[in-house]
Parts: sequence; structure tokens; C-alpha cells
Amino acid sequence: MKHVPIATHGIYHDSGDSVPVRRSCRDRLEQWSVPHSLARLDTPLGATTVLSAGTSAGRPPVVLLPGAGLNSATTLATVCALRGRHRILVPDLPGEPGLSSSRRPHRHRHSLQTYGHWLDALLPQLVAEPLILVGHSLGAAIALASTPTERVAKLVLLNPAGIVSLRRTPELTWLRTKWSFDPTLEHSEQLLSYLESPRSVPDMGLVSWYTMIAEHGFPGRLPPRLPAGTVLRWSGRVPVVVATGEHDRLITPARLRPRVRELLGVDIRILDRVGHLALREAPETVSELIAASPDIRREPV
Repeated sequence: MKHVPIATHGIYHDSGDSVPVRRSCRDRLEQWSVPHSLARLDTPLGATTVLSAGTSAGRPPVVLLPGAGLNSATTLATVCALRGRHRILVPDLPGEPGLSSSRRPHRHRHSLQTYGHWLDALLPQLVAEPLILVGHSLGAAIALASTPTERVAKLVLLNPAGIVSLRRTPELTWLRTKWSFDPTLEHSEQLLSYLESPRSVPDMGLVSWYTMIAEHGFPGRLPPRLPAGTVLRWSGRVPVVVATGEHDRLITPARLRPRVRELLGVDIRILDRVGHLALREAPETVSELIAASPDIRREPV
């Protein structure tokens, strides 16, 4: 059982607890053979580190916002699947384990609004041309909380938080509690088995990562549902694609579909044999989903 201090350093227990987490991210990226670069940008939530890889191939760039507990270094399979078609940029979310600031919005009830302002400030620093905005889980809620502008040419939401409340079952609460307060490989694997499809076996790299972030930091709370008016702003403004896993227990297709139809005017795509972690479970499927959604090519200069 880990010791939980009263005073904390951002999302970490102690100032030194960020070191192994950041080192793990850097090691993963340094060992990655794909050409890439990292940029560190100033934002309202502190320094934000952004991974860039791939080539445009005449298509708009993709900005990918990972879900809670994930970051650029833990979503490389999806980046690889996309990099031949698009230039892809992946910011590590501030307040989540990664290479960005450990500053998490203070008021949970208003956290998505704060993250939306963060994204509004970040996007103009990333690219000048219209882009495809892709959000997974918490990242999808942040995308919806940002301001719809002409800069966003297309919106893709995967296992999206923010549209409906995440389903908090007693089993999920118990698994998260064990993982948070007694972070062992066994408890991390049990939680990931709940999050992923029943047909999926969590890979040890992700199991080890989840164990590390729970050992050194405080996992964030499940994101709240956004006000209907916030989601409605995107309806009819840009092409929107919404997808969730067939076996997503947090955001089930049955609960998500009517709300998406009501607020965004589109139907959902169901990803076969996928749970809540689409970026990890089905990177090729995610890539095909983005490529198959309404195409927006850049005009030749």
C-alpha cells in the first residue's frame, strides 16, 4: 500500500515522482525508429510538449488528443498508422502523466472548460492551415469544450467522454480504488482488462505504464458530461465522426447513440472487438476511420 502525502506537486506525490514517468516517455520516444520531433509550447496550463511525425501527402494535418492516462509516447501505434497519410501532432495533456506540465485544472466541475481554453490557445501554435481534430475519451471531451472555428475542418471523437456521463459501476470503482492505492502489475492488468474488450489481453508495456503512473501520481477523476449547449455548437459546423467500441463499458453504444443523434445530428460508428481504449486496441481501425471520414484535401498553392 503506497503512502499518500498531504502536500502534492501537481499530479505527482513528490517533486521527484515526475522523474521516472518523464524518463519512461523519453525512453519510448528515443527508441522509436520513426522520424519525429518534439516541441515545447507555452499555454494557459503551462508548458505543453507536442510530438510531430509523418508527412501531409496533400491532406490536412491531424491533431490527436489522447485520453486520460495516455500520451504521445503511449499512442505511437496510432501515430504510425496515420503518418503515411497525414502529418500528425500529439500534445501531451497538461495534468496527465507525460512530458507536459503537471498542472491539472483545480475545479473538477469546470475542468473541461479550462481544457477547452487551453486547446483554443494551443491550436494556432501548431499549424496555420485547417486541421482534423481527433479526441479520444477525455481528449474528445476537451475537443468538444474548445471553440468551433474555421481552423477545425473535421472532428473525430473516439470513445468520447463529455457527451454522456461515464458509466461508474461498482466493479469499476473497486478496480480503480485498488489500482490507485495499491498499484501492482496485477491490479493494473485487472483495470485494463475492464477497460479493453473481453477478447483483448492488455500488453505488458501498458500494464507497466499504468502501474508506474498510479505509483507516482494521483489518477484524475472521470470527466463529467458537458452541457448540451457546448456540444451543440459543433452540430452542422464541421463534419463530425463519432465512434465507440463494441465492448466499451464506460460509454456503451446504446447510451451514446441517441445523445449523439440529438446533439450532433449523426449516427455513431461501432468499432468491432474494441473496448474503451481504441487508440491502443485498434490503431489501424482508428486510422482507417479518420481516412474514411469526409475527405478534406488542401487546395494546391
